[in-house]
Amino acid sequence: MQRLGWLLVALFCTLKFSHIVHALPLEPAKLASELKLNSRIIRVRLSDLGTILQIKGNGLAASLAMKPELGNVQADEWEVDCKLSKITQPTTGKSRLIPRSGILVESLTGILSINGRRFRDQVVLYPKEVVSPYDSSVRSNPQCLVVNHLPVEKYLESVVNGEFNSKWSEPAVEAQIIAARTYAYYQMKEMRKDRGRVFDVESTQKDQVYLGMDVSDSKGSELVAKTKGIILTDPRAHIKNCPIKAFYSASCGGGTFLPGQIWGGHFSGFKKVKCEYCSNAPSFAWNYTLSFHEIEKKIARGLSLDLNARKFWPKSYLKNPSQWILSNIRLINDSEHVSSMIFDFQDAETLHPLSVKMNTYQARNWLDATQLKSTRFQLLIKGRLAVFHGKGSGHGVGLCQWGAKHMGEIGFTRDQILTHYYPGFRISKIL
Repeated sequence: MQRLGWLLVALFCTLKFSHIVHALPLEPAKLASELKLNSRIIRVRLSDLGTILQIKGNGLAASLAMKPELGNVQADEWEVDCKLSKITQPTTGKSRLIPRSGILVESLTGILSINGRRFRDQVVLYPKEVVSPYDSSVRSNPQCLVVNHLPVEKYLESVVNGEFNSKWSEPAVEAQIIAARTYAYYQMKEMRKDRGRVFDVESTQKDQVYLGMDVSDSKGSELVAKTKGIILTDPRAHIKNCPIKAFYSASCGGGTFLPGQIWGGHFSGFKKVKCEYCSNAPSFAWNYTLSFHEIEKKIARGLSLDLNARKFWPKSYLKNPSQWILSNIRLINDSEHVSSMIFDFQDAETLHPLSVKMNTYQARNWLDATQLKSTRFQLLIKGRLAVFHGKGSGHGVGLCQWGAKHMGEIGFTRDQILTHYYPGFRISKIL
């Protein structure tokens, strides 16, 4: 009886939703009757699309993510307001809130577009408060989530030109594809330990840059196919063919770091290696100058956006950030790596001192990681100016992309590149 009641409620929700769309699809048999999720499907949160989404496609169909087998409804276009978790059919102007368990959207052609960018397979829209379709747990988010479900190998075809360049030497591109595939499988394994989680990776540099179909090309697809199923594994692990977290960054500036140096924690098996191959990288050497006043504003903005970081800052500062004047910046160095930054402040009225220590990786993000390009830098204070002189771009752990590029150009093989940047790990085939 409970089962029947649930089906009636879900069907009512489906019918209620149908007032904003046209008729049922002409060929509903071509549409999936379930949310695609297995060991070869990755769930990518599309986190860089903005808050207003225009979803278009040929024969778009929408269904309840938790119960898609109850049927679907069709429209050629929808508009989604992510702040309000609302979906609207533009031609009628009718709208409704996105159900808490999400709406599954797919196309008869297997391709749909969101704000002009094309994506494959399935997209799931979740509201700010989510009831996970996997275990019915409740999750809260600042705004709605847009999650693309697609095969890992198709995902990698986009990552090739999102993270590097298919026109680079083949050994370098193949090595980077294998690193990207390994990272993807690692994230899938780790994120799915939490059964209610609705995505595996972000579409930004937080994980791997994924821009959808439009950046894919035939060369990248060819090299993805050539390396299909090849990943990096740890021979010391208890589980056979268990992927490592295969970090990589743009350029290491002359040598790689250990994960623990950048983020803390422990990742077994990683080793620091010297890199003589990235000196031709565009950001091998760089400079960045900020006034103390600019730094004050960037810190205040960082605290306003990163609510989790606020608990590590003194209440006296959080009460009124504009009251505190930056007086100095000090660095804590670990070999050639700056592990922490100490910001010294003074109260504008009482001159009372206050010092706050920050992990440099987080400080980079607040001060603009596109300019403060790495944690390998020196700092010169000139009056109320901070002048940074540094090398490398990115976190500097694992494969150095510009180093790999040059190694491929001078004759190193794919496996030699991987062995250089990931010494002690094994190149394995899982498919």
